[in-house]
Amino acid sequence: MAAHILKDVVAYVEVWSSNGTENYSKTFTTQLVDMGAKVSKTFNKQVTHVIFKDGYQSTWDKAQKRGVKLVSVLWVEKCRTAGAHIDESLFPAANTNEHLPSLIKKKRKCMQPKDFNFKTPENDKRFQKKFEKMAKELQRQKTSLDDDVPILLFESSGSLTYSPTIKINSSHHSAMEKRLQEMKEKRENLSPSSSQMIQQSDDNPSNSLCEAPLNIAHDALCSGVKNRPTRHDLLDDSCDSFKDLIKPHEELKKSGRGKKPTRTLVMTSMPSEKQNVVIQVVDKLKGFSIAPDVCETTTHVLSGKPLRTLNVLLGIARGCWVLSYDWVLWSLELGHWISEEPFELSNHFPAAPLCRSECHLSAGPYRGTLFADQPVMFVSPASSPPVAKLCELVHLCGGRVSQVPRQASIVIGPYSGKKKATVQYLSEKWVLDSIIQHKVCASENYLLPQRQ
Repeated sequence: MAAHILKDVVAYVEVWSSNGTENYSKTFTTQLVDMGAKVSKTFNKQVTHVIFKDGYQSTWDKAQKRGVKLVSVLWVEKCRTAGAHIDESLFPAANTNEHLPSLIKKKRKCMQPKDFNFKTPENDKRFQKKFEKMAKELQRQKTSLDDDVPILLFESSGSLTYSPTIKINSSHHSAMEKRLQEMKEKRENLSPSSSQMIQQSDDNPSNSLCEAPLNIAHDALCSGVKNRPTRHDLLDDSCDSFKDLIKPHEELKKSGRGKKPTRTLVMTSMPSEKQNVVIQVVDKLKGFSIAPDVCETTTHVLSGKPLRTLNVLLGIARGCWVLSYDWVLWSLELGHWISEEPFELSNHFPAAPLCRSECHLSAGPYRGTLFADQPVMFVSPASSPPVAKLCELVHLCGGRVSQVPRQASIVIGPYSGKKKATVQYLSEKWVLDSIIQHKVCASENYLLPQRQ
């Protein structure tokens, strides 16, 4: 049982943001308890594991002196997803404090009450200014060090560039490099990575990582329709309370003027505790706003589980990155957004890297060609997913949609009108399966029963 896989572990959790302003420990504490581990509020003699990220130097020294296992947050997540006690040596913790001068090592208050609410840039304007100054100084310190781990940064103009990278513990780096290599080896025919795409976009500015938004406003396809699919083959996305968590953040202010990122990131099939981690990491690493639904500005879709949701389908159709939650954890560990390709869910959604590559190679706004050779379609108002979203999917994949059934040769979804022998009446799954497989599925397998 997954609930007992860490029954022999007594953990002490010390997980902070890179700049030392926010404590992430609670989320990982909950996950450890759910897997049967005991979590100690103090670093006592019973502690067997320390989950460590940007914590106190004294904690690091104490753990090393006692021979306690020091692991990163990635170990917790891997144990949870694998349902087993993973070898700790694969996910060692890194101590970035060792590379910083003693004068700028992070200091934090340690005697807050149990229900203490930490100040954040969102709830304290004065603190926001201090935080921005601290983040800028920390970035300067980190970029002055050398390392060969590729890192992606968002410039204020919205473009993606390489940055000098931080130097981390050599054993930690080699373990992470090994893990990334293992992920790559599991995938065949990898499409161009972000680094390659950025290099190509430098040579040809018109092909800049699908930055040009799709112009489909005239079809009102990205409208405010909020209905959710109810069929078993299209799972509901996120809970209603999720929208209360969405607060588009601002990039670091320059010349006294803030600017919102032009890219949006969407979460799907993700529990609230993971959503909270993603929101906090995005707020710190910058470069994205978080949106509830995929639209023309979306570049990344994060899936907590590899389930076929409406946002995953729209992400594939728009040529977005469709990634696992691990991408956020690795980026959190390094303090920068890292290359996405090792975390792409290409095994579960083979169409995702193909559409993303097509999007990159597109000279203008991307529109797929999956349904380009299909006859005109009519989408039933009774369809599930909702008619507007299904029309959007067909349109994004190059199909043509008619507003009236008499002009169509294919009718998608339940249809109660008079049927014609020359018209195919197909299930909505024909559209969804074709997008996932990146090929037009045989229509005879999706025929709706003929009823008078």
